[in-house]
Amino acid sequence: MIKGFLVNFHSTTVHLKYHQQHSFSSLELHILIQKLRLTSTSTYLIMAAIDNPAISRGSTVLVTGVNGLIGSHVADQFVRQGFKVRGTVRDTDKNAWISAYFDKTYGKGNFELLSIPDMSVENAYDEAVKGVSAFVHVASVVTFDPDPSKVIPLAVKGTEVAIKAAYKEPSVKRFVLTSSSSAAVPSGSLQENLPEDKIGSIITEESWNTEAVDLAWKPAPWGPDHGAIVYSASKAEQERFVWKYYKENQSTRPDIVVNAVLPNMNLGKSLDPVNQGHPSTSGIAAALMNGNRSPPTLSMPQYFIDVQDDGLLHVAGAVFPHVKGERIFGFAEPFNYDQILGILRKQNPGRKFHGDYAAGEYPFVIEPIGRAEELLRRLKGSGWTSLEDSLRLNTEDIAAADAV
Repeated sequence: MIKGFLVNFHSTTVHLKYHQQHSFSSLELHILIQKLRLTSTSTYLIMAAIDNPAISRGSTVLVTGVNGLIGSHVADQFVRQGFKVRGTVRDTDKNAWISAYFDKTYGKGNFELLSIPDMSVENAYDEAVKGVSAFVHVASVVTFDPDPSKVIPLAVKGTEVAIKAAYKEPSVKRFVLTSSSSAAVPSGSLQENLPEDKIGSIITEESWNTEAVDLAWKPAPWGPDHGAIVYSASKAEQERFVWKYYKENQSTRPDIVVNAVLPNMNLGKSLDPVNQGHPSTSGIAAALMNGNRSPPTLSMPQYFIDVQDDGLLHVAGAVFPHVKGERIFGFAEPFNYDQILGILRKQNPGRKFHGDYAAGEYPFVIEPIGRAEELLRRLKGSGWTSLEDSLRLNTEDIAAADAV
């Protein structure tokens, strides 16, 4: 059931008033859309009714790393919820497609693109942050370089520059960090070599991936999985810095609230498959569609989250007044790669796939999942997107090409 919505008809935006006590069913919504005589090419956006939002609809939200899989969907979900977005990338010329996408989909004036060539430079965001109501820091170091000195300090410094810019700007009321499941949970080879007495361990809001932090600075030579360990350590250290800064500066800016989103592996549709392809972890499903297998360091059982749900959790961290100082765990459903292959085979019976190679069960219990799904339901009226639906969205462009 949905409270309130917005309909976008090409470049014209029509706001439909809603009654606070009435929820619209899917049928009622369909009837209303038909009454407005919208065509199948129209875009209609579900917009949740939020009592006393922490930031005002119509205000501008700054999103870093807006060209990536997660960043682009974070921006998209904010615009869908009635906010304007100012996105940052290293090179605006190379990423002009993002502005074109938002202008075409939602009309001009809802999105602007700025260049931040180096996020670790002091005061890098001081101009970009002016006048925004929330700062969502998605950008990070995702090189998977095994040398920790080339990753961890840069990731932490970029985050330091971002949060300091937010705290210097009076208009900012929310800072949301894109952290990672790997900041809290051992993954990859650390999961593969998990001691038996650790299987079934409960992960809470207080959990940290200390194993990765301890191993990241191990002297060379490094094994093939060390880049993933370093990445995990960088996300843990990045998030720890944010919470330390938040705690130390509450008396300076008590009006700012900080939240972090910790998503596990993102699957789902690219915002613009033509210009983005299948970026980041969405490329794994695409690789499986082409008869390949996932990289060994990513082949352990884990949780996934649909990237659109991930975007909405970032919205939740910025707009809900009761969400303060929280780690929001974006863990939708556990899986292994044999399950994914089975789903893809069923969805694409004419394709040839790699044989099964990765079974097993996820070894941890993620306690905070319920809180994240509760926030998601408040925003979209339903819970997690299923693994089947997310994989279908992830690969629909490939399947469509097969049908031609």
